[in-house]
Amino acid sequence: MPPTPLVVAVLDTPTPTAPVPGLPFGPIVAPGTPAVPAPTNTPSGPTPAVPFGPIIGPGHTLVPTETAIPPTLGPVLVPTSVAGLPPGVSLRRDLLGVQIHPHIDSREFDRVLAYAQGLGVTWVKYQFNWSALESAPGQFTELFFMLRQYVQQAHNRGFRVLVSVAKAPGWSRTPDPDGVLREDGPPNDPQALASFLTNALNTIGRDATGAPYVSAVEVWNEPNLQREWYGQPLTGESYMRYFRPAYAAIRQFSPQIAIVTAGPAPTGDSHWSTNDRTWLQQLYNAGLAQYGADVAVGIHPYGWANPPDARCCHNPGRGWDDQPQFFFLDTIEQYRQIMIANGHSAAQLWPTEFGWATFDGMRTSAGLRPADPPDTPYFGFITQWQQADYTLRALYLAQERDYLGPMFLWNLNFATIPGAVDRSDPQTAYGILDSAWQPRPVYSLIQQAPKQ
Repeated sequence: MPPTPLVVAVLDTPTPTAPVPGLPFGPIVAPGTPAVPAPTNTPSGPTPAVPFGPIIGPGHTLVPTETAIPPTLGPVLVPTSVAGLPPGVSLRRDLLGVQIHPHIDSREFDRVLAYAQGLGVTWVKYQFNWSALESAPGQFTELFFMLRQYVQQAHNRGFRVLVSVAKAPGWSRTPDPDGVLREDGPPNDPQALASFLTNALNTIGRDATGAPYVSAVEVWNEPNLQREWYGQPLTGESYMRYFRPAYAAIRQFSPQIAIVTAGPAPTGDSHWSTNDRTWLQQLYNAGLAQYGADVAVGIHPYGWANPPDARCCHNPGRGWDDQPQFFFLDTIEQYRQIMIANGHSAAQLWPTEFGWATFDGMRTSAGLRPADPPDTPYFGFITQWQQADYTLRALYLAQERDYLGPMFLWNLNFATIPGAVDRSDPQTAYGILDSAWQPRPVYSLIQQAPKQ
C-alpha cells in the first residue's frame, strides 16, 4: 500500500524547503515535437459486475480472448523541465516491475498484461489477500483459483511474478472481546501462514519445464503498522516468528523462488507504528543475517513529493519533508547501512513498492480533477509530469546501485477500478493508467526509455 496518514502522521509537524535541483538529464523529446494522441485501439471490455471478477472454481477455464496488442505510444511532447536518461544509458528490463490490481475479469486482465508488456517490465506483482482466499484451513475460495490462473497466465506470457501474501483470515485469529476484528493482522499460529504458503504454491504449481509459476514471494506487507499487524507486537522479533516457518515452507517447495522479507512502511514511532529503521534492526537482532544471500530485504522507499535525489532535511517547511522517511534515497541508503552493520551485505534490497502520487491530469466521471484527500496534501505538491520525471530518475538512481534488486512501481491499474477516481481513492493517484485506461505521462516516459 502507498503512504497514508497512518504512515506519516506520526512524524513531527514540518517547519521551508528549498527546491532540490534535478539531475542534469536532457529531455526525451525536443520541444516542438508534435504530440501523438494516446492509442485508441486497445481492447475494451465490460466492467465486471462484482469487484472480484467472475466466480469460478478449480476446473474453470478462462474466457477465450484475443491476445491484446501491447500499446505503443508515439513521441510525446515532454516539458523541458522533465528529465530523460543520460545519453547512452538504458534501463535493465530484468530490474523493472509493476504492481497490478488483479481483482478484475479475464478480459480486463488480458488488457492489463498488454499494458505491462508495453511498459517493458519483466516483473509483475500481485498482493494476495489471504483472508479472501482460504475460507478454512486447506479450503481455497473461487477467488484463489481465479488468481492462480492469472499468475499462470502472466508467467506464460514471459513475466516473472512476485506474490505478496498478507491479511490472515478471521478463522486463524482471535477477535476482540466484542467479536470484531478491527484491523488486518497475522494468524495466531505462525505455522498457519506456512501451511497456506505450502498449499498455495503447490496448487499454483509449475510449468511444463518444472519452473514454479511464482518467481518470488514477499512474506507479508508493512508489519510495522498496527493496521497490518494487529494482535501481535509491532516488532521485528515478532515478525521473524512468522518469517522463519514461512521461509522454510517456500524453500521446501522450491530452491528457485526468491524470498523477500516484508517491506516496512517508512514511518516513525507511535502507539500504532514502529520506526522502520528500528524495525529493520530488530530483524537482525532476531537472526535475519543468518539467511545470507538466500533472502532479499523488502523495502518501500516512497518519496512523497520530494525528488528522488533530494536529501533530508534542508530548509523544510512545505510539509512531508522534515524526516528521512520522506526521502527515496535516504531510506534506501540507511537500510543498506543497517544491513552492512549486521553482516548482511551479500543480500539485496528489493523495492517492492515505490512511486509518487498526484491527481494532476486525472478526471472524474464528471470531468473534474479529483479532490486531494485532506490527510494527503502532498498529492497537490507535484504535477503529473513531475511524477513521471521523479519515477524515471528513481529507476536510474536505483540501477546505479548493485545492491538493489527489481523495483516494483506502485501501481499500474488501480485508477481503472470503477468509481475509484470519483471517490478520490488515494491509491489511484499513484496509478500510471488513468480511469479511462489511458497512459499517464509516467507510463509514456518509462515505455519510451531505452532498455536492455
